Amino acid sequence: MKILLLMKRFSKGRDMLMENFGREVRLFSEIDKLGQTVTVLCADQAKKEKLTMKLNGMDVKIYPFSILKLPAFAAMARRMAAENDVIVGATHPLLGYIAHLAAKASGRKMVYDIRDNYETYNFTNIPLLKKGIMPKLVNDHVIRSCDLAVCASESLRQKIAGKRKENMPTVVVENGVNARFFRPLDKKRCRAKLGLPQKAPIIVFIGHISKERGADMLINAFGIVREKHPDAVLLLSGQADKDISISQQGIAYKELPRRIDVVVGTNAADVAVVSQPENETTKYAFPYKLMEYMACNVPVVATAVGDVKDVLKSHPESLCQPENAQDMAQKILAILESRKKTNYKKIVSNYMWEKLARKLNSELVKLRL
Repeated sequence: MKILLLMKRFSKGRDMLMENFGREVRLFSEIDKLGQTVTVLCADQAKKEKLTMKLNGMDVKIYPFSILKLPAFAAMARRMAAENDVIVGATHPLLGYIAHLAAKASGRKMVYDIRDNYETYNFTNIPLLKKGIMPKLVNDHVIRSCDLAVCASESLRQKIAGKRKENMPTVVVENGVNARFFRPLDKKRCRAKLGLPQKAPIIVFIGHISKERGADMLINAFGIVREKHPDAVLLLSGQADKDISISQQGIAYKELPRRIDVVVGTNAADVAVVSQPENETTKYAFPYKLMEYMACNVPVVATAVGDVKDVLKSHPESLCQPENAQDMAQKILAILESRKKTNYKKIVSNYMWEKLARKLNSELVKLRL
């Protein structure tokens, strides 16, 4: 089977192609290994480059993308769709819509990969194309029209399924992890590499340091933790919003530019935190960091939002109430003071990219039957 994947190149400022990461790259790299032929048409909305390359065996065409260049990109997608059997739209509603049009024009099957609640996305900075009626109409049209809807969480599947006819398949394929890469490392060596204290309790948060990701609540919880452990360190890494103050006593901000640096930073910690508040984005999301932390076997404290509470249902000591800094602090303190060893291996085994790709591949094959 020949599969054309439409995706954007940059996500939250990260180059998914050059850094070789992200849901779409990992899933479809594995599907290509399963004997399908995957070609990627990648919208470059940041550098606006025009390149061709190979990535994990897949042919990748990078093409400049903007509102003005949208017709040219759509024409390219339509030409490439005619040479493939299944067209996948991913990473953004606009690309889902372009994939839908290209598939319809060439009489091909269309798959919509929905990694988030796309209703919360901006199309562009143009007023009429920001959040609101236009993005929602486009997103809903693709959801209703696609031959297969693939959702990154069960909570999202339930939301999406209500917009589709009963006989139209809607499946869950979660975000996964490369457990050969994200793995336990020696804590002392990791701390030494990052210049962190060897004996102090260390809590880590890696990602967008923003109120949308609950960083403000985490910092408040950390303040409570320091009342009992004055030497405690909060290790932060990621883009920090201006309204989040990270220049505070006990907070260590480190640039972790490479993926291996993220593994080291995670393994340096005693507790890793997923601090998402409950909102229209997070309650349908499946955070990458959760499984990456767990693959490193670092004890996790996470807010009970969306699918997170189901993933950690066998570890109630890890779940805290959303937007409750006191509860988060108490869960962190309990883990710091406990000698119980964590073992997430069984849970993580269900979220390996290889296993998730086999699940998605079986659904793609059904489209050809």
